[in-house]
Amino acid sequence: MSRVGAIEDPNVVWAGLQRLEVVSISLTQGQDNPQLIFESMNSTGKDLSSADLIRNYVLMGQPDQDGLYLTYWRPIEVALGTSSYDKVFDSFVRAWLTVCTAPELPSKRDVYQAFKNQLRDEGYGRRKPMTALLKELQRFARYYAAITSGTEDDEGLRRRFDHIRRLDATVVNPLLLSLYDDYEHNAFSYDDFLGMLDMIESFLFRRAACDVPTHGLNRWFPSLIARLNKVQDDGGNYAEALTAFLLNEAGTPRRFPTDAEFKNALKTRDAYGFRRCFYMLTRIENSHHPKNEIDFASGTYTIEHIMPQNALAHDEWRRMLGDVSEEEFDGLVHNIGNLTLTAYNSELSDGTFEEKKARARSGYDDDYLAISHALKELSSWNAATISSRASDLVDQAVGIWSLPTIDEAVRKSYLPEKKPTGAKRVVTFRDVFNAGLLKEGDLLVSSTPTFRGTATVTVEGAIRLENGDEFTSPSLSFINLVKRQGGSGSRNGWHCWRVGSEDGPLIDELRSKLLAGKKDDAEAERVKFRIAFWDGLYERCSEDQAFIDAFGDQTGRAENRDWWASFGIGLGNCHVEARAGKRDRYADVGIYYPQGKGYEKLFERRGEIEGAYADAGAEGRSTMTCGNGLRRRTG
Repeated sequence: MSRVGAIEDPNVVWAGLQRLEVVSISLTQGQDNPQLIFESMNSTGKDLSSADLIRNYVLMGQPDQDGLYLTYWRPIEVALGTSSYDKVFDSFVRAWLTVCTAPELPSKRDVYQAFKNQLRDEGYGRRKPMTALLKELQRFARYYAAITSGTEDDEGLRRRFDHIRRLDATVVNPLLLSLYDDYEHNAFSYDDFLGMLDMIESFLFRRAACDVPTHGLNRWFPSLIARLNKVQDDGGNYAEALTAFLLNEAGTPRRFPTDAEFKNALKTRDAYGFRRCFYMLTRIENSHHPKNEIDFASGTYTIEHIMPQNALAHDEWRRMLGDVSEEEFDGLVHNIGNLTLTAYNSELSDGTFEEKKARARSGYDDDYLAISHALKELSSWNAATISSRASDLVDQAVGIWSLPTIDEAVRKSYLPEKKPTGAKRVVTFRDVFNAGLLKEGDLLVSSTPTFRGTATVTVEGAIRLENGDEFTSPSLSFINLVKRQGGSGSRNGWHCWRVGSEDGPLIDELRSKLLAGKKDDAEAERVKFRIAFWDGLYERCSEDQAFIDAFGDQTGRAENRDWWASFGIGLGNCHVEARAGKRDRYADVGIYYPQGKGYEKLFERRGEIEGAYADAGAEGRSTMTCGNGLRRRTG
């Protein structure tokens, strides 16, 4: 209205109203889908934003849409920033979806479709109310803003989020979201959270300093979320596990650079051309002011070359540097040892070292920045002093971005087990619920005498404590029950909850039952494969007269459920054996000598036999087996 009131000519307003068009679409209830129509409406030629599509998908059809918008959705918009909401929303939702679907990585090209798939898979709008989704999105929007926009209230967390944010490594945001949510659900302590954030910053910066490629991290971080969820679900040590997971990537593209690699990179690289040089120098400076960090975000401070970039053009600098070639100079001028911070770059400019030290307002002698303190004691600046200062700064860097330590045996205990392709996935509490081994309303009772309490199974397959808090993880639910009673520490909830009463089965027993059922299903599939394979082979062999002459008609053989089959050849000391395996996808045939007799004579004729085998056009390889399963392969 203020803009309309500022228009002096009313004809302008009238002309605008005459161009206004109103579109009214009538829908038939039960036949037309208003959301699909909304998705396809586009009168401006500009694609509808994911934020608009998702908001309408969630709220459409809900009672009291205005109330839901004001109570839940509007706070999400405010948290993410109303001015940049549309741009930020896609990144936020994709990060949230990554936490929900880890280790899977949602499509970046169609966040809206991935969002709809997640709601469908989780049963929102059917088994689970949309208000539960809105509460979760609102909670995660608060985390996301704290991580990416500096809105965190706690000073310790805010400072660490700021350090990580300045590294511009958004690929880590889903992991940070997951950590924050687990922290709020008491999976680990505040000090553990601070320590893990410091470790993640060190991991990211060391890799950047060592120019380790970042490709693959976008899929690796979701895998970390899934593995940490498993540790948490089993009541393990969260912080210890993350440390081990990061250190166990040594020798891979996801490695945590060692002190030696980190030091060498900082001492030898072009630090001035390093994209994170300003971040590095300001972090080193603020390490001297842990309780009152200097705000370097104002732009007042810049990077200063102590020895100017054009020093070789000045006689004073040439005399101080001595006999230094241009190539050696190039290695010194941008070295970390020759860089500092100043608010007076233009004043210092290309002055001599004595001039830079002596300036009353901006000289190094009066500089209060700790990073320049050592310069006060020096009377000259050359290759030796640059190298010495570089070593000092690098040592400080190793302390700031430290490599975490952990007991070697503990670290190895977190190494992934080598499993065959197709290994079963982890069974979750919801899997047990969906399998019908638990049902809505089932009572869960603490099996630990020290901490008593009950919970119920919800319609969504979650665990609801007596205070109304809900968890999908048995361990998290029990950890929170313990904390409310003054306890602490990790717990494996699978071994702490019984079903129905104190004498009921542990929910871990139900999980084992489900796992056993899955194993039985897998074995049944293998047996089914074997029966079909051998029936087909016997039938095929019985169509070949040469085979019948040598081994007899196979059509009358009994059903074979084993992985091997034997064929006689009219000799008591050997037989032909065939084997087949579904899992490893192999089939072979060999001559088996139970006592080893006759093998040597047959082996003497190896060339003759293999030649005849090849002349017959046979493919594959022949196998001879001697004694107790010792197989000798030929061909």
